[in-house]
Amino acid sequence: MSHASSTYPSPPAVQWEACPIETTLGSLGRKWTLPILRDIAFFPKASFGLIRRRNPRLRQRTLSNRLRELAAEDVIRKVTPSNDDRHPYYELTTKGLEVWPILSSLFQFGIRYHAQTVFADGRPRDLVDVYPHDAELMLGTLAAFARTLEGSSAAPTPSETARRPALSRSPRR
Repeated sequence: MSHASSTYPSPPAVQWEACPIETTLGSLGRKWTLPILRDIAFFPKASFGLIRRRNPRLRQRTLSNRLRELAAEDVIRKVTPSNDDRHPYYELTTKGLEVWPILSSLFQFGIRYHAQTVFADGRPRDLVDVYPHDAELMLGTLAAFARTLEGSSAAPTPSETARRPALSRSPRR
């Protein structure tokens, strides 16, 4: 057996009706969905305006539609502060926090393999270079995420939820 073939997983132990990746992309793979989720995950209390400013080619109607779809899927929620109803913002729901490892993985791949586009000097970096104080946070809890179904319902345990990055993130510098 060659070295390369040993790095592949064995066939799945459970038959599926549809590919889980394709199914997930049906919801998260729609145009602008991941940049919108990135902004909501990485920028606390992301407003409609902040998301628009960070994505200048994103049309207002498309943003409204994606936010509505993500809320209907219980991935995000719109929060309207009782003391400031003119400045609503968006945050990830418990289900939405499960997207964090996906975003973090895409981020890591981008800074390593698309450095020529991402960074002015074109030099690949790792998370410690980009987030020296938050590398652990950015790594997320992918292993714990993958095991959340073991012996339970689909919901993560309280201790796993407490370790989730978006719940304990510090303000951005």
